[in-house]
Amino acid sequence: MLPAPRNRWSAPHLRRQASTGCVSSFERLISETVSQALEYRYDGYAHPPRSDAALQAVRAFDFMQPAAHVVHSRLPVGAGTELSVYASAARNRPALVLVPPFGMPFGLYRDWFVRLAQRYFVVSWETRALFGACADFDRADTGMAAQVGDLVAVMDHFGLDDAHVMGICGGAPVALCAAPRLAQRIHSLSLWYGDYQLGDASLRTQHQQNFEWLMETAAQDREQAGQMQQLFTDPSILGTMPRSIAHLALYPYANAELMYRYARLNAGLYAAQLMPALHGIAVPTLVVSGDNDSTTHCGGSQFIAQQIAGARFHLERGGNHEGLFSVPEGLHTLLLEFLETAREEAVN
Repeated sequence: MLPAPRNRWSAPHLRRQASTGCVSSFERLISETVSQALEYRYDGYAHPPRSDAALQAVRAFDFMQPAAHVVHSRLPVGAGTELSVYASAARNRPALVLVPPFGMPFGLYRDWFVRLAQRYFVVSWETRALFGACADFDRADTGMAAQVGDLVAVMDHFGLDDAHVMGICGGAPVALCAAPRLAQRIHSLSLWYGDYQLGDASLRTQHQQNFEWLMETAAQDREQAGQMQQLFTDPSILGTMPRSIAHLALYPYANAELMYRYARLNAGLYAAQLMPALHGIAVPTLVVSGDNDSTTHCGGSQFIAQQIAGARFHLERGGNHEGLFSVPEGLHTLLLEFLETAREEAVN
């Protein structure tokens, strides 16, 4: 039995045992991650000195691989709820608010955060009630107004009177809805591979339609959420998503309670009316999507861009969700050039 490191990601203990041939997707991911971290070989720890070394490695290893100069803190936002907040170290740089992929851990978009922090003071957070304390989820606000309120709370917490706002995937509609409210506080808005519910099935991929059905079903009650969550314990689920991000993308499905909360929060997101926000945006706006993305429909992003006065739409050839999170050099350059142009327009 190997005691696990005591941090927010720790399990009570780790136990090595022979495979019975029937392990869940989560058990398989954990086994592979631990084995890779320890460069594990089945014959490598037969002698006590090697076992001791393995024990020390497990205790010391941080499987989140935190980035240098990233500060993690907790931000109370009322009613027993707190946000898990991240900020880069260079407070003297222009500010950028990174609205995260909805319900996903920081690790999924960490590379974007780190690259942008080389030029900007970047702040972000993880979705309420899935990360950080939530004293009573059944009474917590799960609507779009709460998500926008969290964005504003993060800006207020860091004293940001002006900033660029970047929304990724499910964070894009949150950034979109926040933009009119923050009209005097943001320099630009960029929306990346957004997940938009526009009431038109032709602007939703099959994945989006299936996901929406799944969320509607799981949001009904905890029993339904528990039944739906069992689908994600099947190891075959690992064949439907890139292995490089599977351990992060599966987080909201790790247990029935997380899935219930995730479903309720997504229901609040999809219920939001986006059209009123579209006509209240008066800052430079960049909308990006990929023509090879089976996760979110590029047509939805194009429609959003067409409704925002002066917005620029960029369709990445061969672009998809997995590639987006690896921060392709072309997209990184596209964003930096857009931000610099928007800053110059704000100054002039």
